[in-house]
Amino acid sequence: MNQNALRAGAGHRSLHARRTTAWRSPVSMADLPVLALGGLLVSTVAYGHAQPTTAGVALSALSLLVTVVVVVFARRQLRADPRAAAFTRMAIGLAIATVLMGFAADALLLCAAWIVSGRLMTGLIGHVGEWAEARSAARRASISFAVGDLALVGGVLLLAVGAGSTGITPIIAAAPTMSDTLLIPAAFLLVIAALARCALPPFSTWLMRSLAAPTPVSALMHAGFVNAGGFLLVRFAPVLEAATEARFMLFAIGIVAALAGSVIMLVRSDVKGSLAASTVAQMGFMLLTVALGAYAAALWHMVAHGLFKAWLFLGSAGTISAGTSSAASPGAKGLPQPLPAVIALATMAAALTLLMMGRGAALLPGGLASAALASALAVGLRAIPRSPLGLLVAAAPIALIALNAAALAVMSAMQANAALPLIPDHAQFGLLSLLLAGWVVQQQVSRGEIALPPAVVARLVHAGNPSA
Repeated sequence: MNQNALRAGAGHRSLHARRTTAWRSPVSMADLPVLALGGLLVSTVAYGHAQPTTAGVALSALSLLVTVVVVVFARRQLRADPRAAAFTRMAIGLAIATVLMGFAADALLLCAAWIVSGRLMTGLIGHVGEWAEARSAARRASISFAVGDLALVGGVLLLAVGAGSTGITPIIAAAPTMSDTLLIPAAFLLVIAALARCALPPFSTWLMRSLAAPTPVSALMHAGFVNAGGFLLVRFAPVLEAATEARFMLFAIGIVAALAGSVIMLVRSDVKGSLAASTVAQMGFMLLTVALGAYAAALWHMVAHGLFKAWLFLGSAGTISAGTSSAASPGAKGLPQPLPAVIALATMAAALTLLMMGRGAALLPGGLASAALASALAVGLRAIPRSPLGLLVAAAPIALIALNAAALAVMSAMQANAALPLIPDHAQFGLLSLLLAGWVVQQQVSRGEIALPPAVVARLVHAGNPSA
């Protein structure tokens, strides 16, 4: 009788334990930081500390969309990874921090979200913790982000002192009349923060070495993280406009980054390395556009590049297997003659027409974007089979160009550009001509018609490595 009672008691306790286990909340201690970030975002909106802007909505929408796609992708790719749950938590936390940054009405809150997103990205880059290369990449990223964080906090504090408030709206309103002693250093510090986040020189190394992270991390970088520097400068655009020296610095570094990234992309044989170099070039182009004051074009570039590059990273494994045939023929990388020269001449003719009509305010970014779209259209049309179905497929790249033009028009209606251009229209035309000439030469290098010196190739191939 006693034994039966003992068994019954043991069975009851076991059943109670199973029920307790089943009832226990699925939230673990590791989830608390993400929940705290979510609570902070909800509180920010509930208590009126959120301020929707065109730049903030664009950044937040990009972050949420790409994060959802990457998390779904990672569930399959990282299914055997014991740290898969940690990746998901950090990815969600990064998205929340990015949305908080995009909607922050207070500069200190923006700084806090900016710093948190950098720490989360550092953890994602060092995802494979037992790999020395991943730890080194995370350490390099941490140093670059720390420099950018300090620059941002310093710039915001100077602006807050000058405006007498930490609110972004009062800071923007006070910028035109703020003392140069505070305004100019603050503008330079904001530019430095943007350069560090966008991986522009001298901060490009962290992005090139982040390839040690899993592919979903590389895709997630484009979910509003690596291009958040453009958002920051557009958000504080009046500060940048009042400090012409900082705009010229941003303009010069943007050109250098666009050229350097394009050249590195030519010589990298690995797909992810080539994509990372392309990101450096594209971020240089985006910040160059911001420096010129074409904010609407820069924001649409941020969104379009983020979506497209995330998709390319997620499909990079398939690109490797499909790229073996093209590797044997160097000319497959470039457009055939005389397409590059025709595209360049047509772009210059259109730019000259706009210049003569007095509509050359955004001549440089507009011309480069038009040449890039024409080049993409030419590549797409070359790959289409010559059949009735091919005619239907041919409409896809044309529709994509039309979609880009429509989206840019919508963005232009929502986001005002700078009141004063940085450089005259004729100077923009001259720079556009030089950059298009360089692009034609780049196409010749891609086809193997022009060979770079071996020492230069070796240096570019190892860009971002510890020994480089």
